[in-house]
Amino acid sequence: MKRIHLSYSVKGFASTVSVVLLCFCSQLFYSNRVSAQIPGKASLEETASASIKNAVSTLIQVLRSENPEARMSAARALGGMGTQARMAEPALTVALYDKEARVRYTAATAIANLGGDTKAALPLLQEALGNESKWTRKDAVFALTNIALNMQTNARIFSDKELNQAITNLEKTLEAMDKSKYEISNKAVKSINDSLDSLKRERQRN
Repeated sequence: MKRIHLSYSVKGFASTVSVVLLCFCSQLFYSNRVSAQIPGKASLEETASASIKNAVSTLIQVLRSENPEARMSAARALGGMGTQARMAEPALTVALYDKEARVRYTAATAIANLGGDTKAALPLLQEALGNESKWTRKDAVFALTNIALNMQTNARIFSDKELNQAITNLEKTLEAMDKSKYEISNKAVKSINDSLDSLKRERQRN
């Protein structure tokens, strides 16, 4: 299958949408055209899966761009793909240590959104609550809420140590929200509080 290569000198992605459209739609169009020319060679699901894999691979390449805007846009696009981008977790983990704070925050959000290991991402997301960018804060709140819900869902399979750590993590998240000089959604705060209460009830049952 033909692959699309992006130069590392890519400048000024207008938005996440442009990255997604560039990487995903182009790949899907090409794959569908090939599939149409060779009937029975690949199912629609196989074609879509291959297209997504190639799009993720391309975005991983962009994560190594010298342009911070390109790196941030790639991380945001990967996060927007959710669990379909799980293969990008190692590259996003590297991006957690990017020299640009906005790239670090976006990578942390992406890891949370694709259901990855949030151990290293969590402190960055909590820190992002105090960032001056409205969109960075909004993304961080969304990711932290999802992390809390995932912890609540998995509470019954946690070991005692994992359960205690999850409770500590949510308490630190709420503390970071309270300390932020920016307004945090009451709905998000309530959601995380509810998850915390659920974890504490689970601990009492053990």
